[in-house]
Amino acid sequence: MPRIESAVNIEAPTSVVWGILADSAYVPKLFRDAVRVEASPPGRSAVGQSYDLTAKVGRIRTHVFLEVVEVEPGVSIATRQKPGGLFRSFRQRTVLEPTRLGTRARTVFEYELSRGYLGQVLNAIVVERLVKDNLRSYSYTLKELSELLPPPSERKTK
Repeated sequence: MPRIESAVNIEAPTSVVWGILADSAYVPKLFRDAVRVEASPPGRSAVGQSYDLTAKVGRIRTHVFLEVVEVEPGVSIATRQKPGGLFRSFRQRTVLEPTRLGTRARTVFEYELSRGYLGQVLNAIVVERLVKDNLRSYSYTLKELSELLPPPSERKTK
């Protein structure tokens, strides 16, 4: 089963990084090939919350069905695959650690593609490459979003 690990240092407080990780509205921004996500129930991540994530793989629309299985506010979040969709199995866990300059975010993905779902339409080697590229970009997108400056209207004036 492929395993992708990444760690990034983010120049933002853990509370800011956690705010992005725990908000289901950010899921399509964190996964580069995500088109949309429906969270049930909507809102902040909680154990038992489900995601129906629509993603593109090449020019094909696919689904990933996930369930939040662990939430330790401000510290970690984990999801796993629900039956159906692009993956036969999928697990993701992100852990945040405060640092002197901000936050260190470590993410581990473990997955196996569903060969039946891919069928004859998609080349498994191409899909594997696209999935790996998408998962590798996750941490860097989290970093970019977390380090964005607030709009001028929300900045404190001196």
